[in-house]
Amino acid sequence: MRSVILSLAAGLAVAAGAQATPTWMQKDEATLRALDKITGRSTDLRIRVGEPVQFGSLEVDLKVCYQTPPEEAPESAAFLQVHSLKAQPTETGDIERPRVFSGWMFASSPGLSALEHPVYDVWVIECETPELPAE
Repeated sequence: MRSVILSLAAGLAVAAGAQATPTWMQKDEATLRALDKITGRSTDLRIRVGEPVQFGSLEVDLKVCYQTPPEEAPESAAFLQVHSLKAQPTETGDIERPRVFSGWMFASSPGLSALEHPVYDVWVIECETPELPAE
């Protein structure tokens, strides 16, 4: 009897572990929240994959965005690259826009991988697919 209970418990643990793995769906658009720390104003930015947007002196580029389906625990994950629009000369005399952030951001854990900038904060709210216009 004990071995049956242990087998059942092991089976439930395996099943629970399989259900705990989220199913990610790739989306084309994200909503980001951007904060200007100087003025205290926050702005929601809708950004499409591959179409960078400007916020203050930053350019935010969404490379990919994933969302879990509604029947699972809500989570959004986006890979962002953020560049400063303040051009800086290099040693060779070229002008470059320094990258201030490149990495994954998670909506449920904004502090896990955060943009470290003295003036601005940017974090992910959600990933979504844009609605098609009504015909």
